[in-house]
Amino acid sequence: MKIVVFKADKKKDKISKKSVSRFINFGIERVLFFAFVCIFIAIIFVQGTLLNPSLRPYLIKDEMADGRPLASEEYLYREGEISIALLESENNEDLKLLVNGDEVAVFNQNRITLSVKDGDVIEVDASLTERETELEIISASENISGVEVGKKIKVNSNIEEITRISIE
Repeated sequence: MKIVVFKADKKKDKISKKSVSRFINFGIERVLFFAFVCIFIAIIFVQGTLLNPSLRPYLIKDEMADGRPLASEEYLYREGEISIALLESENNEDLKLLVNGDEVAVFNQNRITLSVKDGDVIEVDASLTERETELEIISASENISGVEVGKKIKVNSNIEEITRISIE
């Protein structure tokens, strides 16, 4: 009889430990869920307040930290100009000028002026021509350094680098 009572008491202790752990687990889940809902509602409230111009000064003390959007006439970099001429008497539309590998102009005139920025690579694509052609850099703006004005470039059915732009 002692053995039966002892087993019953032990079983009763196990059940009570399980119920306590279930209650603790359920309580933690409840606290986490409640905290998530409160934080989510607070974030929505703050975002709504930031969108309202009349309430915004209550949350933000320094308006300069926000910055301002760029207008269409503002540039993040300085530009320069370079002019390249075809030293033949006739135009050649098979000759293409490339800036950073992208076609920007064809020689439908003898002189082409390009707007360039720092780090641009200017090349000529003569892969569609059958004869040798000569080009010359005839002018560059003052803020472009390292460009040899008067430099002549001969191309014959290939892509040739003319210059790399470095703006001061």
